[in-house]
Amino acid sequence: MEPYYAGVVASDGHIEPDNNRSVVASSNHEFITDVVEPVLEEQEIQHSTFWDEGAGVYKVSINNDELWDTLTEKYNIPPGAKAESIEPPEALTDEEELWVVRGWFDGEGWPEEMTKEHEDTEYHYPRVGFKVMSEPIRDWVAEELEERNIRVSTYDRQDGSHGLWINGYEECEKFDKEIGFRHPEQDRKLKELLANRKSRSEARGTG
Repeated sequence: MEPYYAGVVASDGHIEPDNNRSVVASSNHEFITDVVEPVLEEQEIQHSTFWDEGAGVYKVSINNDELWDTLTEKYNIPPGAKAESIEPPEALTDEEELWVVRGWFDGEGWPEEMTKEHEDTEYHYPRVGFKVMSEPIRDWVAEELEERNIRVSTYDRQDGSHGLWINGYEECEKFDKEIGFRHPEQDRKLKELLANRKSRSEARGTG
């Protein structure tokens, strides 16, 4: 689960430049206790977890020279400010790349329901979004999805952010099976959206 943790640090954490400390931050306590901490415990990595009142988030802090080196060298995560400068890791196995992408989605992805009107009919469909400040990361994640036959559309915004959309029931269902969310809140929401869409289709006799 090392590559998953690397993806979470890359997306929702940071590496301090002047010591051996790496940090993951999240406002969701369940994600910290049920996902992040078990990953670290599986690797027997000592850590401390605390609530940062000023930032309004839970933080998991690790002081570990070996992990610091692995995150910076193997997974290409730059110490310090990284939002725009971070680039994809290289020379990973397919399985490692998959888990890094999963970590990125737990930090920077989300599911939502969209509504579209056509004539007098209102249609609802799920979609998954992903947005970062690094264009190389967005492009790399899009390529990883497309290699798994998950269609995406990409966008670039004037604020410097770069994102992608996974639109519709079929593509979101493939995403859920191939990538998915480990983040409990996002996982529940996506599965609920997919179940609701399937129920509506079956009620119309089309699913």
